[in-house]
Amino acid sequence: MRKHRIAAAALLGYIVACSPSISMACGYHDDVTLARGMLNWTYPDALHLVGAMAQAVSEKRLPPPARTLDLWAYHRTVRSLEQLGEQLRIPAGENAPLAFSLLLIEPMLWTRFNAEGGDLHAQVHVSAPPVGELVLITGEDVVREIANHRLSVSDAYRQGLIRLYGPETEIARFLQLYCGCA
Repeated sequence: MRKHRIAAAALLGYIVACSPSISMACGYHDDVTLARGMLNWTYPDALHLVGAMAQAVSEKRLPPPARTLDLWAYHRTVRSLEQLGEQLRIPAGENAPLAFSLLLIEPMLWTRFNAEGGDLHAQVHVSAPPVGELVLITGEDVVREIANHRLSVSDAYRQGLIRLYGPETEIARFLQLYCGCA
């Protein structure tokens, strides 16, 4: 039995190593099934977002998903991510914004929000977050609703529509800056 587990682990490692850049893949360009399946290993319970989003749709807190992964959908998503960065801007004189990476769970699309002055700038379609950086995992419709001021970051977090991973100090700072709690 132990030999079978070792062989299975070795095979999985080989598949991951030989796969064309799993971290670079996103659902707008590639099949992300393997990357999504591996997500819970790196970010425990991240896939619980799928259930939380489905429940929010059934309770009419989120719109029904429009799952067309085409060029126009990608551009709409990029615009929503840019709007999110604008919305998370910190007023002058406040603490500097916090740099973080965000993963949209449906297309497995990584975006890095770089802090520059009081602004956050979205760098869409990055390969993965820097080691030790705060990571937010959420869905496209959640970002769209926040970007369009129909859902607050605080409400999305309380409803389980955003999951945070990384150093506890960074998580606490994000919650303080954007949710009014720590």
